[in-house]
Amino acid sequence: MTEKAVCFSGHRPEKLPGRGIADRSETLFIKELLRTKIEQSIREGYTRFYSGVARGIDLWAALAVLDLRKVYPDIKLICVKPVENQGCNFPENDRLLYESVIERADSVVCTSAGYSKNCYAVRNRYMVENSDKLIAFVSNYRSGTGQTIGYARKTGIITDITDLSDITFSMKYEQLEF
Repeated sequence: MTEKAVCFSGHRPEKLPGRGIADRSETLFIKELLRTKIEQSIREGYTRFYSGVARGIDLWAALAVLDLRKVYPDIKLICVKPVENQGCNFPENDRLLYESVIERADSVVCTSAGYSKNCYAVRNRYMVENSDKLIAFVSNYRSGTGQTIGYARKTGIITDITDLSDITFSMKYEQLEF
């Protein structure tokens, strides 16, 4: 029996509602919804999770998988780096978080030796081609995330897309609607 796999895609924190600020209701909602979707996938039999470990959705997904591994010890986190030196130019807090995730991952794959115009697209295609399902959070389809969604749909894998422009964020976390 082959293991079922999920990959993630989404925007950087500054492009998300709440701009990724930790205590903002928008950020809390997105992180909680992401975790819920991952746990639902685990219950559906998915055991491998591919993260591109970029700032924002990718790192948040990786952290959620690592946290859920305490409850579901059979799940695996595979970090897929677009270039070997990924993370070196992240802000310090994000770089430390990135390094912590890389250290705790079950495996790390690097899809390009050095930076090129399409190294992120190469990484995204690798993740889609090795997955059965894509979980994505998007507000701008003219982005790398939008391209990844399009590629996933073309390959026929399951797509679980949260369009953040469809969500109404109110001031209190409990009042968030979508």
